[in-house]
Amino acid sequence: MKISRDWLNNYIVSNKTDDELVDAFTDLGLECASKKNNSIDVNIVVGEVVSCIKHPNADRLKICEVDVCDDELLTVVCGAPNVRKNILVPIAKVGSNLGDFKIKKTKIRDVVSNGMICSEKELGISDEHEGIMILDENLQKGEALDIALSIKDDSIFDFDITPNRGDCFSHLGIARELSIIESKKIKKENIEFKRHDFDTADLIKVNIKDNNLCSRYACRIVKNIKVKESPQWLKKRLSSIGQKSINNVVDLSNFIMFDLGQPLHIFDYDKLNGKKIEVRLAKKNEKILCLNNELKKLSDDDIVIADSKGPVAIAGIIGGFDSQVDNDTTNILLESAVFNEINIRKTSKKYEYDKEASKRFERGVDYDNIIYVMEKFTKLLIDISGGEASNDFIDIKANINNLRKIKFNFKNCNNFLGIDLSISEYKKIFSKLFIHIETEKNNFICTVPSYRNDLYREVDLYEEVARVYGYDKIPSLQSCTIPYSVLIKDELGLENKIRQFLSSNAFNEHYSNSLISKSDTDFFSNTVPVKLANPLSKDMKYLRNSIFPGILKALSYNERRKQENLKIYEIGSIQHYETKKKKTDVIVEDRFLGIAWLGSTLKYWQGNIKQDFFKVKGEVLELLKFCGIKNVSFIESQANFSNMNVEIIIDNKNVGNISELNTKIKSNYSLISQVFIAGINLNLVKKINNNKNKYLKPSQYPLINRDVSILIDNIIKNKDIEENIYKNAGELLIDLKLFDLYQGSDLPENKVSLTYSLKFQSINRTLKDKEIDLLLSKIILSLKKKFKAIQR
Repeated sequence: MKISRDWLNNYIVSNKTDDELVDAFTDLGLECASKKNNSIDVNIVVGEVVSCIKHPNADRLKICEVDVCDDELLTVVCGAPNVRKNILVPIAKVGSNLGDFKIKKTKIRDVVSNGMICSEKELGISDEHEGIMILDENLQKGEALDIALSIKDDSIFDFDITPNRGDCFSHLGIARELSIIESKKIKKENIEFKRHDFDTADLIKVNIKDNNLCSRYACRIVKNIKVKESPQWLKKRLSSIGQKSINNVVDLSNFIMFDLGQPLHIFDYDKLNGKKIEVRLAKKNEKILCLNNELKKLSDDDIVIADSKGPVAIAGIIGGFDSQVDNDTTNILLESAVFNEINIRKTSKKYEYDKEASKRFERGVDYDNIIYVMEKFTKLLIDISGGEASNDFIDIKANINNLRKIKFNFKNCNNFLGIDLSISEYKKIFSKLFIHIETEKNNFICTVPSYRNDLYREVDLYEEVARVYGYDKIPSLQSCTIPYSVLIKDELGLENKIRQFLSSNAFNEHYSNSLISKSDTDFFSNTVPVKLANPLSKDMKYLRNSIFPGILKALSYNERRKQENLKIYEIGSIQHYETKKKKTDVIVEDRFLGIAWLGSTLKYWQGNIKQDFFKVKGEVLELLKFCGIKNVSFIESQANFSNMNVEIIIDNKNVGNISELNTKIKSNYSLISQVFIAGINLNLVKKINNNKNKYLKPSQYPLINRDVSILIDNIIKNKDIEENIYKNAGELLIDLKLFDLYQGSDLPENKVSLTYSLKFQSINRTLKDKEIDLLLSKIILSLKKKFKAIQR
């Protein structure tokens, strides 16, 4: 949310620099950044376009002669669609600066351009960039633009407000936080305007069907207004925070919303049927043509504002087309209300219309500020467009707003935060927060302001104390004590080992969003996905039932940025229904490991190495061995998303898969390179007892190394050979590795030479060569007998 410092000065003035304020706001829990706005170079001046002809070498460019009251005309090449003869424009002369960009003399299609005609966005005045800025014809040629437009330097603070702080979505809200920083009071504006001899209640009837939908509804009629262009001060205020000007009525309602945090809605009173307003839920299949010219079919949880014929607005979201204010409007009905936050949020997400008004309503607006907001709008409207305000206003309080009271024990707060504040210091802090307190023995009875709807519990007040006192002032403890009861079995041991191995072997850990689209739920899992009741968007409707969509999107993102080789992994939770019964069934959550390899070639200093299925399988096997998991095997199977797929089997249980993705899946995620994936269900792995590492005392006796080389049929699996060697070697064999494989024309057909390294060691004695020789003889004899191996 953007906040103008110049606008903020209307409430409270600070002598701190922008950087100091950024730090101070951030220390209060309101993260923000700042930038200069409206800082216009003195060499940017008002110029008159005295001629404008088509560029001879370009269809969309024009050559303009611009008079800036110098000795000669400036020739400028311009591509804006709205540039024409006899208009005043802002021109940046050679040598002037537009932000970090310096204007130079440039040749464009064989024509020298001596400057630049600017748009509002290029000048930093607003986000308008569809054409150049056309100035008022009464301005003086050659005058510096900042002087001609009376533009003052301003600073814009861009706040990242957390959802619970709805009170900060306005300049008034930020001013309250600034008052904490400066220990100053906020300026309060007195609202006075002429009231006329007619009553709103005589001209409109208001009915709230359900008190839970709208806790307060106020309205007033203003007659004989003139809808026209907004005054310059109003345009400047809105443009400073990136808002476009529409007309004086709409602009003023937007100004009030950004100023005070309360969205307003204005109806053309003469277009309301039956001269009645009803706040209710929409009827089934009821429709409304909205301001954006879209016809919406409403559902029965949408709050609507209706007249005698039907809905004229979706409450807190968008107005109706048929009741909107236009250039012919003379009489308006001004609405200021508090709507149910949950209904507003559901409706805004459902229709994907998450705008400034709904953002504030769904976070909660100030119940006690409804009338003040309406009064300020009325005063300003009369000032800028004339009109006659009614003598009274309608104010229906469906629910009485009793200010929340919280019992606060300052001794408990001191213990909780590890500080030692006195009662007087607590009173100063609560005074800064506009929290009224009454003393009751060792407690305060704290009355929370109406705009702080995020404060419910005593611990919430602890947090307020901490942020005002200063997190950096809270001392660090030199020791920590915890009750024994909180110590539980470490369920993350396996995951920590996985991270240790993969991170040490050139894998990057990745975190992806746990919400995915409907299409992503179908590719890698045949389970039934869990749909959210209130999704953030159509692409985030489901809890992920596979970890791979996020991983593949990350691979695609990196591949498009010329990353040829990448290995990433992610450990996270997936959710799905236990069976096909969906909503009537149990939801299952599993911890899952996903690994992905991108690219077909690995670059090493000794040369390129082919990345193939067997290398991937080897890395998975080494990972499982590192985690202490034995009895691992692989079985080839089919999967609809892969060219090749094997199941990972541990103790005869399928715990995951290794796959090479097929072209269809890769194209769906915009991938071109070869991609391998491996997925392991960690819940299943944790249930298998052999993944528990047992402590073995290191042996103090020496190792004996022996190598064995055999010639064997190439159809025999290495796994079977190793199992046979371990079986015959007994417990003295502590390590076995295949370190050489050879196939060549000098060997018989369908034969392969394998060489193994064996390590023997005892934990209680020194081994003798003779007993190892006997073990080797036994091993070789068994290999000859079972596999018809030939010792080499």
